[in-house]
Amino acid sequence: MNRSLLSVFILLTFCSVLSAQSSPLIMRHADSLSVARTRGSLLLQGKVHFIHDSIQFKTQRAIWNRDIDMVQCDGGFLFTHPDGFIKASSGVYQKKNNFASATGNVVAADSQNTYAFFGEHLTYDRKEGILTMPDKPILHQYEVKGDSIDTLSIKAKKIVYHQKNEFASAFRDVKIQQEKMLVTCDTAYFDKKNNWMSLSGNPICQLENETIQGDSIYLVLEPNGKRLKSALVIRNAHGVQVQKAKGRQPAQHTEAFGDTLFVEFEKGKISHLYVNLNAKGFFFEEDLPDYKNLMDGNRLDIYFEKGKINKAIVGGNAQSTYFYVKENRKVSGRNESSGDTIQVDFKDGQVGSLRMIGGKTLASGRYFDLEKSMGKEDKRKEVKRDSTRVRKSESERRKSRMERHKKREMILPKDSVKTKNNLEGQKNNE
Repeated sequence: MNRSLLSVFILLTFCSVLSAQSSPLIMRHADSLSVARTRGSLLLQGKVHFIHDSIQFKTQRAIWNRDIDMVQCDGGFLFTHPDGFIKASSGVYQKKNNFASATGNVVAADSQNTYAFFGEHLTYDRKEGILTMPDKPILHQYEVKGDSIDTLSIKAKKIVYHQKNEFASAFRDVKIQQEKMLVTCDTAYFDKKNNWMSLSGNPICQLENETIQGDSIYLVLEPNGKRLKSALVIRNAHGVQVQKAKGRQPAQHTEAFGDTLFVEFEKGKISHLYVNLNAKGFFFEEDLPDYKNLMDGNRLDIYFEKGKINKAIVGGNAQSTYFYVKENRKVSGRNESSGDTIQVDFKDGQVGSLRMIGGKTLASGRYFDLEKSMGKEDKRKEVKRDSTRVRKSESERRKSRMERHKKREMILPKDSVKTKNNLEGQKNNE
């Protein structure tokens, strides 16, 4: 009895599969129909309409090869399916493979208006739910924010998009834009469901005030997909942060280098920058670019408050050089420090305090009074300028002495002249 039920079940399953595979391609309408020159083909014109399962497509002119159930549409192409639509100048549909392609001014979008493709050529694997655009495509990802729509744009030489997973792969000359973020690289992967991007091939990520780059970058977006939450840079990492000038306070420039760099953001502003292995960093103010404050060590942590540098900690063979700047924007001194750990606290962009902690490396520090050294340097320069005066020739010096002698005679009183002549006569007699 059980064997009989099993046999019936297998037969019904086979019949359902066979029925699904043999679902016909139906021509629902055409204004005219004629036999084409190609054997087994029909030429259809005027409001041509085809249906296959849950998809349908329309055109003004089509050639239907009935032997292989392939339709080539030349008079426009509008292909609709439950997940969205494809619109183009021309298109092809292959029933056997559930495969459609479109060419010329292609636009493809989903039914929920979460993405849209633009380009010159597109292929759609209906079975796998994969759209491929190999010719300079543009992909727009849409996120509704109340009454507005936030758009993420991806441009590349080729883009592959998986509908079910909402996963996009972009290759060669990739450019990604979203509000104040601009990303360029050779290869990019974007997982919209899980809000992350993976970038490789000379990746550079530019934000409003920050720029990060390295061999590869991993970006995490906030759950709403609107802002950047964190960025991880692996190998040859380089990060730049520029705090814009405000009032009398000049712009501040901060850079960090290392093997690995990790950046965290809060409400669109940088909050923490961490560099690991061969960490190097420096910062300076825009009006004093020659006075760079240096930080070197095995690890570097820089903390920001409202986008402004607040604290820096250098760990492991730490070394630092900091310049002290007066209110009149004159550099007064330089501090050189070393230790196992160095912590620098900032106030209004200036070094407020510095603390050194010894360990494997003894803590030490030296302060140089640049105002005194600059004064001595100015005196040395003045002496040097005096020593460079050109010495007159002997004849010129003799002439100058005679002129000075004549001038003195002109202003001497008569008694003085007589006295002088008597003295000269006595010298001659001697």
